Amino acid sequence: MRLPKILFLLLSFLSLLPIIGQAKYTIKGKVNLQGDWQPQIYLAAIDKLNDYYRASPDLVISIAPIQTDGSFILEGDNLPKEARFYRLYLMKEQNREYDACLYFGLNDHNFIHIVLHNESQLEINAAADAFSPFGNYQVAGDATNQLMRQLSNMVYPSIEFYDFRFPTEQKLSAEKLQQDLKYFADTCSIPIVSLAAVNYTDFEEYFDIDSDFYEDFGERLKQALPNSIYTKNYFRKLNYYAFEEQAMTPNWMYWLIGGLSIGFLFMTGLAYYFYQQLARQNKIPVKSTSEEIALLYDKLTLKEREILALIQTGKANKEIASELFIGVSTVKTHINKIYAKLEVRSRKEVVSKLRKL
Repeated sequence: MRLPKILFLLLSFLSLLPIIGQAKYTIKGKVNLQGDWQPQIYLAAIDKLNDYYRASPDLVISIAPIQTDGSFILEGDNLPKEARFYRLYLMKEQNREYDACLYFGLNDHNFIHIVLHNESQLEINAAADAFSPFGNYQVAGDATNQLMRQLSNMVYPSIEFYDFRFPTEQKLSAEKLQQDLKYFADTCSIPIVSLAAVNYTDFEEYFDIDSDFYEDFGERLKQALPNSIYTKNYFRKLNYYAFEEQAMTPNWMYWLIGGLSIGFLFMTGLAYYFYQQLARQNKIPVKSTSEEIALLYDKLTLKEREILALIQTGKANKEIASELFIGVSTVKTHINKIYAKLEVRSRKEVVSKLRKL
């Protein structure tokens, strides 16, 4: 007589398993809508470290309305089980998804970085007396995101998007931030937050000085997060900068390679000159404009191409530094390399050369 009852209870429990097994994340809270902000909040995935500051519609995984009092709720069950980086951000009225911008500092700071998995329960509330969307925000939910909040509080007041009276003052601020981030990464007990701190550091400016720190952290990351999508990504970034550092090492082998390269370029240039002469006599076809542009771009590194694209839009060095999250001095170094490779002497000549093509 008891068997049917037990069977009924077992079947009832089995019917609930899909519901019980389905995790669901929730992010709720309040933001400030003072200013020309759209009443929508975006959640973007960060699958690569280089996407940390890239606002693009292909990164968005969820959108939720913001009520008139600033409250919002983002929820779903489509996140991976492991913890990953995500970004919450707002857009200005004049922007659309394809041209979204991330604004740094002061009243326009419109984004925060958080760590989520499919069971995360977070509450994020901006201070009512602040002006920016996430001004003086507080996080409740877990220790990981409270540490992410602590990290952001260290980075953004120190970042190079404010006016300094003297170049030395700017340099000292950047150096202090670098040291603070290294200390934070070394002492933080949560590996993914330590990785966020290291990702905030200026690889361009400090890798050749602090290469041991970056390499040691890579070994720690391999031990702590061996299966994370960011670990392999970090080592790619590490190898890129390590290669650049080696390329700058002044020893006889590199001088020899450099000399051979110059000789090769000279012979290539000579051959190209005779090629053009023959082309003008209609003996062989002239290369297309797209081929000439491709030849120019092949000379540049990925970072130099990014900076060249921003130069073409008319952005100043400080604006380029802001957009690419690197130091102004680093931007100048890359621009000088671009000038040398494209055989020009100014921004005007760069734009003019590309327009002619």
